[in-house]
Amino acid sequence: MASKITYLDGLRGLAACVVVVSHFFQVFAPSVFEGKQEIAHFAFEGFAARTPLNLLFNGNFSVCVFFVLSGFVLSWRYFHTKDKLHIYSSALRRYFRLAIPAVLSVLLAYLVMVLGLGYFDKIRQTTLSSMHDPYLASSNFLVMLQEALFHTFFNYGSAYNPVLWTMTYELLGSFLIFGFLLTVGRFKFRIAAYAILVVLLADSYYLGFVLGMALSDLKFSGRDRLAILQRPWITPLLLCVGLYLGSYPYVGIENTIYSVLVWKTSSFSFFVFYHTLGAFFILTALLNSSRLQSLFSRKLFSYLGKVSFSFYLLHFTIICSLGSYIFYRLHPHFSYGLSVTFTLILTTPFIFVLAHLFYRFVDAKTLSVLGHWSKRIFDPLVRQRAGGMQAEKTKSM
Repeated sequence: MASKITYLDGLRGLAACVVVVSHFFQVFAPSVFEGKQEIAHFAFEGFAARTPLNLLFNGNFSVCVFFVLSGFVLSWRYFHTKDKLHIYSSALRRYFRLAIPAVLSVLLAYLVMVLGLGYFDKIRQTTLSSMHDPYLASSNFLVMLQEALFHTFFNYGSAYNPVLWTMTYELLGSFLIFGFLLTVGRFKFRIAAYAILVVLLADSYYLGFVLGMALSDLKFSGRDRLAILQRPWITPLLLCVGLYLGSYPYVGIENTIYSVLVWKTSSFSFFVFYHTLGAFFILTALLNSSRLQSLFSRKLFSYLGKVSFSFYLLHFTIICSLGSYIFYRLHPHFSYGLSVTFTLILTTPFIFVLAHLFYRFVDAKTLSVLGHWSKRIFDPLVRQRAGGMQAEKTKSM
């Protein structure tokens, strides 16, 4: 079986693009996230924020897609082979696979800050965004290293690069998966363990990892149990449900098509819950449709998937530095709308170029080196086990 599933990378690439768009909106059209008419710059903001149009900039939904995909990808080899060495190998590499690129992205943001290249604070009075300014963090180098190496992965830290709030979820969610597979992965009645985790984590981003792992289990443990969904009408239904739930808005849902989704509660996060369920239905639809798989396997989506992690890690720093600088220079001479449009046109190619270089020289190199050392550690174990199995066969003859 292939070492990776291309169309899943394609979906991840599309989700990363939506995250980038969401942060452009957060800086230049903040009303769609804050729900305040008095800070709106464009006539479409109120309508777009409360309808499925927000899928174009719903970054939280895209993050939930990342988490469901992680649950699926990190477990499918185990369910296909039932070989625990895959888990040990993934667990050994996981922190370093996330940390090396993430730490370098923090270092880039730190350099932007200490060199005075962050312009977000200079445009906030114009854009009216209440987004946290990442360049107000400590300039102490040791504090930055502690944030990058520890808080980012164990304490939801994101002081220098706000998108890194997801890294703690990615790391701990990964080990939730590994622990589940090692303890109950072979049990016939592990469905009970899934049910318990779903109930316990229903109000958490970690639910996405569990649902993604459950899909992987259904797909690869023996016969393909998702095959029962292969009816002409089921995929469109799954897509519609997934997109509806995934477009649950940031702002108030009163008098919208989403008002039927809520009930009275003091603390439950419908926002996270429905975005996670939406991501689950979208991935189910993709696994169920050869047409969607073909679409997301095309070169454009495949490329976006390759650079998605780099794209995700770098874009916020660029928007708050180069993007904000361009807007700062343009706005005195052009209307707000034209200034934002030119900023988007001029900044986006730079994000892609830097992400491509970061992927080639950092992310891809990280994967290559970690893969090499993983093979050096685990290949002898594989050969030793194969030799033992052959010896047992010889004795039984």
